[in-house]
Amino acid sequence: MTKEEKLLLLNQVFSPTTPIKQKDFFIGRLSQLTKIMDAINEEGQHAILYGERGVGKTSLANIMVPLYTNLFPTKITCTRDDNFKSLWLQAFNSIQFSTTTTGIGFNPQQKETIVSLGQHFSRIDTVAPSDIVNFIRNFNTTKFLFIFDEFDNITTKKTRASFADLIKSLSDNSDNVTIVLVGISDNVEDLIGNHQSLERCLKQVKMPRMTDEESSEIITNGLAKLDILISEKVKKNIIEFSSGFPHYVHLLCKYGAKEIISNEKNEFNQAYLQIAIKIGIENSNEQLRSSYQKAITDTNGNSKWKSVLHACAMSVSDQFDCFSVSQVLDKYNSMTGKKVKGGNISYNLNQLCLSERGDVLKKIGKGVNTRYRFINPMMKAFVKLKINCT
Repeated sequence: MTKEEKLLLLNQVFSPTTPIKQKDFFIGRLSQLTKIMDAINEEGQHAILYGERGVGKTSLANIMVPLYTNLFPTKITCTRDDNFKSLWLQAFNSIQFSTTTTGIGFNPQQKETIVSLGQHFSRIDTVAPSDIVNFIRNFNTTKFLFIFDEFDNITTKKTRASFADLIKSLSDNSDNVTIVLVGISDNVEDLIGNHQSLERCLKQVKMPRMTDEESSEIITNGLAKLDILISEKVKKNIIEFSSGFPHYVHLLCKYGAKEIISNEKNEFNQAYLQIAIKIGIENSNEQLRSSYQKAITDTNGNSKWKSVLHACAMSVSDQFDCFSVSQVLDKYNSMTGKKVKGGNISYNLNQLCLSERGDVLKKIGKGVNTRYRFINPMMKAFVKLKINCT
């Protein structure tokens, strides 16, 4: 491949800013994909895909659309302005078919017209779940898959309740439709509410962070497509920095590989990783950069805030991604060579929970059970990159 061809392919292989759309470049997540496929193949089953920000939920949703050939897939991205009617109007507007009419006369001409299913609902002021069920019954020979991505943007209880009622009704009355809800959440209740009647018909699929093996596969396969070699040590560093988020794997690999290709080299070494980290930080989410800056800023030039935040990122988290004061204290004293007491660190941690410090942390529990976690889990990986860049 020429340098130009490699640079063109690079944007397809590593995509940190946009979700993956082609299954050829989608790695891992076989377990989650299988569970959703099981829901599609099981009569009366629907699915909800949930998890942290940045773990690849939208990429998985994108892969699902072209993956199934025995049904009609439709993917809708929800916004904060959407309601039950607007979402289903978008969904049905994307389903189009052609009708042919023949004119009158000795040599009548045939006219083909493109019609969308959404035309039926555009004339209805208020759309109820029963309207959707009754309408879909007209197409019982066609199997549909409706994917509603970023469902966490829907904050009105009425819209969420309507989706819950619809899923329950479709499960009982229609076997040619599968609905998949996708959104950022720690649990299903936060996305669609507490509807116990949905437990039977809604398969819950949690999207965890990527395993080291999955991250390694992205790196190895992606760089192989670009004819670039990488040592195990540098690969492990990328995996460590990425903290299970595919976004950071793609970010570091993309900018490192771009520099390698531009210099007409073929080895991803430590020097190129340092370049990738520097460029990656500059191209990271503005909210992360802004929150980080608020968290470490000190008018007296004191570096303690930065050290405390770095200690948080380096602390070992539990299964809920939380860490304790003592863990941060140990890391802080180890990193700085100081002997600070827990009370002082507790003050800093509490301050990092405030908006003037960037809303970086969230406090959970009280007393000896007090723990902290990053509000945006991707901040932890970002801080690790900043540590390595200083």
